[in-house]
Amino acid sequence: MKKVISLFLAMVMLILPVSASAFSAFGAEYVKDCPNINVHGLMSATIYEDKNDPDSKKIFEWSTDEILALVKSCLPALSKFMLTYNYDKLADELIPLAKDFFATSVIDGDGAVHNGSGVYFNYPPKEAISRNSDLSFRYDWRADPMLAAEQLNDFINYVLEASGCEQVTISCHSLGGVVTLSYIALYGDAKIKSVCFNPTAIYGETYAGELLSGQLKLNADAVQKFLQYVFDANEYEVLLNSLIDMLKKAGMLDFICCFGNRLIEKLSPRVLTEVVAPLCAGWLSIWDMCPDKDIDAAKEYMFNYIYKDDPLDRTELIKKIDAFTDTVRINRETLLDNLNEHAKVYVIARYGYSSIPITPSYLSLSDGVIDSKLSSFGATCADYGTTLTDELLSGIDQKYISPEKTVNASTCKFPEQTWFIYDYMHMRSKPEDMFEKL
Repeated sequence: MKKVISLFLAMVMLILPVSASAFSAFGAEYVKDCPNINVHGLMSATIYEDKNDPDSKKIFEWSTDEILALVKSCLPALSKFMLTYNYDKLADELIPLAKDFFATSVIDGDGAVHNGSGVYFNYPPKEAISRNSDLSFRYDWRADPMLAAEQLNDFINYVLEASGCEQVTISCHSLGGVVTLSYIALYGDAKIKSVCFNPTAIYGETYAGELLSGQLKLNADAVQKFLQYVFDANEYEVLLNSLIDMLKKAGMLDFICCFGNRLIEKLSPRVLTEVVAPLCAGWLSIWDMCPDKDIDAAKEYMFNYIYKDDPLDRTELIKKIDAFTDTVRINRETLLDNLNEHAKVYVIARYGYSSIPITPSYLSLSDGVIDSKLSSFGATCADYGTTLTDELLSGIDQKYISPEKTVNASTCKFPEQTWFIYDYMHMRSKPEDMFEKL
């Protein structure tokens, strides 16, 4: 039966063209009729210290040697801590190391990038753009997605002029979906023939909301699965996974997570205030990926607790967070409904993994990053490692239920236009890999 299902799915998907990112436009006639633009996600574009100089230092990219050097520099403090259990002293020694390591990645408190860093993105020559071009839009993923939407509008206009077409197709991934929806909120959807959301964070990422509201927790099972996710396709994958499995069976991962949770309990107020908040809480991309249910709690926690005594004025940052809410967040359903009326809309969700293992929702079924419920625009999903109950599945057409009974797609916003891919990670996007999975 599995072979029959796999063959059927493969035959269906093979009639759909793919771009360099994945499913670019879901229909051969669309790719031939107009250019496709890929809008990638968080950390997809290289950030340079000088955005006008691609030879300048790369930000938020570290070599193995740099990471090992950081670990080595932390060992003396950890060794002393194992003897003294002095949490304050540990924080005094580790926090400066972390701040120095992430120093070039921090942006200003108003959510803007003022230090000259950014993405080096040259438009392709107009003569190189045609109706069947497959292009990538690059933007600074730390900055305001609304600003990226303005830049996307300029790029779309350039591509349309160069190709002589009236519309483009868009394939967006992760944060790229937030940028795409922001573009639609600001400029409408008249220039869009189809959009493939593959998978995106337009309904948020649970870990972002929990991180911004100070909810941190480690779990050994989730850590094991996440490490295996991280090392997937690594040349030492088998060896590393065997080592991780041995550590789990020996109880070492449980010990590490227990120790880690104790550190979180003792150090999180300082770590969040002095390291995490300066690094991530200024990124409007993180705020705009905060789920609706968490946004108020996140603002309360960050601005009335973490930043309570901070002299830096964050009024402008709050205004930009609220501007996204007023323009995109509260209008999301209307924007999607209108888009679905005027263009072809396709949704791809991936599942089969637990969520990021540093927050309480680590058991959420996901692609390793985004909860499948959110990336599918509303599927009913079992917790990782469990199945949906017969009561939840009662009366549901079997075509909407995944073979292992972990997903009910009938509750999706666009159930007939949504595809689920099992055991396929968030960061994998090569079409040949996707076909192999099918």
